[in-house]
Amino acid sequence: MTDKADEMEIIKARIAEVLFDNPKIAQAMSRVNVFVVDHHPGSKRITASLLPDQAAVESDHNLYGWLEYVHPEDRETIRQQWQDVMTGKRDVFEATYRFQVKGQCYRWISNLGTMVYRSDNVQSGFYIGADRDITEERRLQQLLEEERARLAHMLIHDGFLNIPNRRYLDSQQTLFFHNDGQTPMAILVLDIDNFKDINTELTHKGGDVVLQQVVDALRGCLGPDDLLARYGGDEFVVVLPRSSLEQSRQVAQCMIDTVSTIALPTKRLGQCSISIGLYQGCPQPEQNFWDYFEQADRLLFMAKQAGKARFESGWL
Repeated sequence: MTDKADEMEIIKARIAEVLFDNPKIAQAMSRVNVFVVDHHPGSKRITASLLPDQAAVESDHNLYGWLEYVHPEDRETIRQQWQDVMTGKRDVFEATYRFQVKGQCYRWISNLGTMVYRSDNVQSGFYIGADRDITEERRLQQLLEEERARLAHMLIHDGFLNIPNRRYLDSQQTLFFHNDGQTPMAILVLDIDNFKDINTELTHKGGDVVLQQVVDALRGCLGPDDLLARYGGDEFVVVLPRSSLEQSRQVAQCMIDTVSTIALPTKRLGQCSISIGLYQGCPQPEQNFWDYFEQADRLLFMAKQAGKARFESGWL
């Protein structure tokens, strides 16, 4: 061993004496969750803060003993990372895991430390680290993420009818509109005939009931991959992916027939009905959802002009 190595051993021994044998220092380290590992063949010591209770400290200075308090789902990963530091494969240990405290509950711990000294045989060394209870931070982070997800959902969904809204159609096109030039798509734009009269006769509260009944009826004609969204007011959009023109027409007729079974509370309003504009094709890369929407909306106007309670279709 060189003189420099001898000098380092002396310095390390003095530091260890202070850290391990001075009760005031040990108490101070425990308060801030700092721990020290003195790792060499003749003596393997861990200061108290790395272990969860005094009994464990007094009975076990095994450098891997603390891992038994790590949650079983995290243990092997943490064991491997810790072993890499203790055997000289790396110097820095940084991990987040669940750790059992007081023999009962698990708390989330963030642990960071480094090997500050290694002897010539690499596997012996002096390690200093600190751990921090981040359970409340993680809980708050989870609450923030849940709230962020809730607000994001509210932004693109109609809160009353519980279906996507116009913002969804505008911002999430890649999820429902396939413009690869090969996938057949059909866009249906529809609204409730004479809905202004329904609102006037039944008040807005009664009109809301009719809106919900219409949405329920429309859903009954759609498959799990189809999309129903509220464009605004009493106007809705239906997206039928991988749907041929004939299949799309069948869906449109189903919606017209099903909505016609909704019983309005007064005879003066007549029969509940919808009009539909349907546009089908295989969208090209340069086309987007709104290109198809405009064509379907034009066809909806034609259905209205032709007498309502019907659909008009077109294709590319």
